[in-house]
Amino acid sequence: MNVYLSGSFSGRERVAKEAARLELYGYNVLSWWFNHDHFVEKAWDGNFKGDIAKTMAHCDFNQLLQAELFILDTIDKSSTGGSDTELGMALIRAIYQKIHLVHIGPNRNIFQVLVYEHYDSWDEFFNKLDLKEELNNERK
Repeated sequence: MNVYLSGSFSGRERVAKEAARLELYGYNVLSWWFNHDHFVEKAWDGNFKGDIAKTMAHCDFNQLLQAELFILDTIDKSSTGGSDTELGMALIRAIYQKIHLVHIGPNRNIFQVLVYEHYDSWDEFFNKLDLKEELNNERK
């Protein structure tokens, strides 16, 4: 399953660890905004008006369109508002196309309460995945 992870740029190291955990469960994490080694991330100079910023926005947008699962991490507050924009795109997609939405962390604005699956922590989310996997194995 293709996953788009959205979260605060300041929390990207923590989010990268959670992305690695998701991959251990067999998920394909499309997002790379938290990857310091990605060539676009290395080239970005922090300028929100430049061509690199446009490239990053187009890449994020296309990755979000490919995702079957959107996970919003609000454990760290967003300093740029990018994750709020991504949530808006995911909510619109959820109306017209099949995409599952998950929210991990505290509610920080009114639109986040529209996400129908909420967890306080990543551990709580992964515990539910373990339970689902256990139930599926018992049914076999």
